[in-house]
Amino acid sequence: MAALLATIVTSTPARADPTTATLGPFLDAVSACAGRPDLTLAVIGVEPGQTALSREQAEEVRLAIESRLQASGRVRLAAAADVVRIKALREGTTGLSGVEAEAQIRAAFSGDASVFLVEPRRAGETAALRLQAITRSVQCKATSEPVSVPIRVGAGVADVDAVMEGAVKALGQAAPNASAVEVCPFVAEGGHSSCAGVLTDRLVIALDAEARSVNRVLKGARLDVRRSPPGTVCAGPLTARGRFLTDRERHTFMEVEFQRDGAVLAPTGRRRIGLDGLGCDPTPRPFLDHLAATARTDGGRLTVAPTATPFSAGQRLELRIESRARQSLYCWIVAPDETAFVALPVRENPASLAPLKPGEARRYPRGYGLDEIVAGEPFENLFSCFGIEGGLPPELAARWLAAAPGANSEAKLLPPPDVLDLLDKIRATPGVTEATARIVVR
Repeated sequence: MAALLATIVTSTPARADPTTATLGPFLDAVSACAGRPDLTLAVIGVEPGQTALSREQAEEVRLAIESRLQASGRVRLAAAADVVRIKALREGTTGLSGVEAEAQIRAAFSGDASVFLVEPRRAGETAALRLQAITRSVQCKATSEPVSVPIRVGAGVADVDAVMEGAVKALGQAAPNASAVEVCPFVAEGGHSSCAGVLTDRLVIALDAEARSVNRVLKGARLDVRRSPPGTVCAGPLTARGRFLTDRERHTFMEVEFQRDGAVLAPTGRRRIGLDGLGCDPTPRPFLDHLAATARTDGGRLTVAPTATPFSAGQRLELRIESRARQSLYCWIVAPDETAFVALPVRENPASLAPLKPGEARRYPRGYGLDEIVAGEPFENLFSCFGIEGGLPPELAARWLAAAPGANSEAKLLPPPDVLDLLDKIRATPGVTEATARIVVR
């Protein structure tokens, strides 16, 4: 019986890989196109603008297809999709002249045919697509039957940039004569999130790429891309609007649509996205929490702390400001409704205008020669300071001082558009440091 079983086992042929078998007719067709049995193929991959796969998944699929082509025993691979990596490696080690780099790029695409992965579709943890080979002479092409490839499905369900590129492409089809678009800041549902600002940046980048595309340049079809400042009314003949959302399972989603004359153009619908590489926090927060969470804090340079938490009605409000570097200080008191009052410096007050020295600590308001503040009705605000060596740029410094209190005048109330705009511009100033402290009266 054992001998019979061994005979059966050894005589049973190995099962062929079904994908390799599916690729057989495709490789036969490519060989016929190229006029040779031994093939060198350059697997280019999927289209950059597709939205079925994230970029990580698209690369995973390309590598899987390359492995299966090699497993057929009939194919050599050219390094078309990896030429940038090769170029960077050679330049970083041996150095490449322009002529040598150009020769390497040509060699990387010198296969008998280029293979594109077309019509990608995703269903659960599987991607289905077709291989389409086009010969070097562009006189013949071959297309495979659908091929299935397993993929990893995680947070990166859709690539953010691919969704943006798809939305911009759809806009071009819906409004081919559009000459200007106003980009409204993304709205984070349920509060404020740093991801909203990052997504706004990505949409601006995608629209800017379209504005500089070869087709537009050749046709002279200009597209002006403008970005509305946060907190302002976003209006124009054509506007771009986006939303960022999270659900209870912490999945993240985005929506983009364009509007013209009240009509919605090219909506993406709600797309689940991955945040890998975006460097943002998806958590929606109330405004003061968001302000504190996104502050560019550096405790080694600047700290702010209340003398009591919370303060009681009738108690003197006071905060300790300590600097560990020479820097000019700009402080304001921000309310939950996104309004603010400038607290420091005080115009016509030399003590508040002078930069802090390393190791210097002061108490606000008494340390600046200002009147005491006594807690009254319950409230919760944020005391926030910016520190910068040499002070703010002249234009920003002038705006700040125009709203600051004077020796005989009160500070001006800054409305939300001014608060958000100043916040963006000051945080973009090189070398700025922030420190925040919650002022709570109970």
